[in-house]
Amino acid sequence: MKLDKFQSQIFFTTVRITIPDNQGEGASIGTGFIYSTPLPNDPKNRSITLLISNKHVFGNPNNKIIINFHKKNSETFAPLLGEAVVLEQENFSNNYFSHPSDEIDLACMNVSFIEREENNIYHKSLHPNFFANFNENEILPGSDILFIGYPENRFDTTHNLPILRKGVIATIPAVDFNGKKQFIIDAQVLPGSSGSPVFVIAKNKYKLAGVVSATMIKHQKLTTLPVNYDFGIQQTLGLGIVLKKVLVEELIKSVVDKVEKSIKEKEIKNL
Repeated sequence: MKLDKFQSQIFFTTVRITIPDNQGEGASIGTGFIYSTPLPNDPKNRSITLLISNKHVFGNPNNKIIINFHKKNSETFAPLLGEAVVLEQENFSNNYFSHPSDEIDLACMNVSFIEREENNIYHKSLHPNFFANFNENEILPGSDILFIGYPENRFDTTHNLPILRKGVIATIPAVDFNGKKQFIIDAQVLPGSSGSPVFVIAKNKYKLAGVVSATMIKHQKLTTLPVNYDFGIQQTLGLGIVLKKVLVEELIKSVVDKVEKSIKEKEIKNL
């Protein structure tokens, strides 16, 4: 199996996030994607790996979280499809970071532990070079987009793989829709797709344009997507809201600053 094409590789940047309810009778399902970023002021040139999604996907970080990765073949370093590495954490608040603005539905979890060799996890990470620039001439209304995730908790259960979907940009992406850093896509955005990365082609390469956050319901205002896969689907307009990549950059910068500050404080304490 060849995984040298971007369209295949992004299947391994995406993670299914499960948040069980307090009664143990159900769970909320959402999508997250893996992003690696260097710590620019770290003298040891370290980096961190983040799992990025919506705040409403993570919910309360004091609750339990379950995330599903792929097991890695220790000899070939290829993914062992169908052999999942399921990580559970009863309380992930120590690893959780939300966007600095309460109004922005973005958050992430520090999952740098997946890089440890003993965890034997196969994954692909996005990095700073993947960010789109909305001044690029190719990113226009009508431009094709790809987004990948777990709509209504649907995925390849045999191989633990998400579902790739397509759409087009439905507003002028350089203009902030409704005065917010967001744009609209013409695509069926369903519960479970929350947190899905959205890619667009720019300069012959796929770039991260933003993150799915909400859908439009007929006769109602734009609303945040529930992530519970038992949600009764209302009549959707086939339009979804995407938070622009600049908001993702703000989240990442906030996390990097906090992590670097924490490292510096620990080093001073150990002097």
